[in-house]
Amino acid sequence: MKTMLLQFKNIGESLGTRVLGAKIRHQVEPMLKGEEIIIFDFEGVRFISHSFADECFAKLLNKWSINELKQKTTFVNTPPRIKKTIAFTFKEHIVQQSKA
Repeated sequence: MKTMLLQFKNIGESLGTRVLGAKIRHQVEPMLKGEEIIIFDFEGVRFISHSFADECFAKLLNKWSINELKQKTTFVNTPPRIKKTIAFTFKEHIVQQSKA
């Protein structure tokens, strides 16, 4: 299976805006329709905001299930604080979807 590597260090050490998160999500969405596994590499990234994580990752749940995303993506070199931020936004989005 082919892989597609997305290195966030090429974007910046600190990722904080919804605008940037949406821009990356719009680039990722077509990749998720393909056969590749997307590798999100956070080497060199020190911080991501809740807003960025929500826009970039959690909003993918509007089109794919969490299980589909787990099959199509993986995270590497991800510091614990960044993992917690991403996990929190996924959980928050799942709760919001269940209330809708």
